[in-house]
Amino acid sequence: MAYEIRLWPDKILKQKMKEVDFFGTDKLKDYVDIMFSRMYELEGVGLAANQIGIPYRIIVIDTSAREEETENKEEGVKIVLVNPEIVHKEGQIESTEGCLSFPGVQITIPRAKRVIVKAKDVEGKDIELDAEDFLAVVLQHEIDHINGIPFIKYLSPVKKRMVLDKYMKKRKELVKAGGQ
Repeated sequence: MAYEIRLWPDKILKQKMKEVDFFGTDKLKDYVDIMFSRMYELEGVGLAANQIGIPYRIIVIDTSAREEETENKEEGVKIVLVNPEIVHKEGQIESTEGCLSFPGVQITIPRAKRVIVKAKDVEGKDIELDAEDFLAVVLQHEIDHINGIPFIKYLSPVKKRMVLDKYMKKRKELVKAGGQ
């Protein structure tokens, strides 16, 4: 299937993605549609374009699948951000996260409690998003992806090695079983 989820250590997950300069095009709208479709199929709440091999700075988020987990009920927050950039961070929370590119891995890492993100929509209009808690964490996770930063970067070297060793064994099993 085209647009398969890329698993770590795929090289596209380690690279900063290209800026989008083709706003308002069918190409961009198609990418966004494909991203939402794949994200829902994989039961994720966020997806960065490079996670399915699209080399651009695009992220999609829909927190409705996790609305019961959010304290302040950010239900159905369906977001498309093109060329997003975090311009402000404040506070800190411990976040337990998983990642579609690291199946089976759950780690707890520090994240900002609140972020302000500037981006563009698919038509090229400016967007500013002020987010807290769960949505802030998802934004940070996905923006890290398009900057080539995996969530394991936030672990100590020893913990990172332990997580990667366990993950690579699991990944080999997935590949053998025909997963990827």
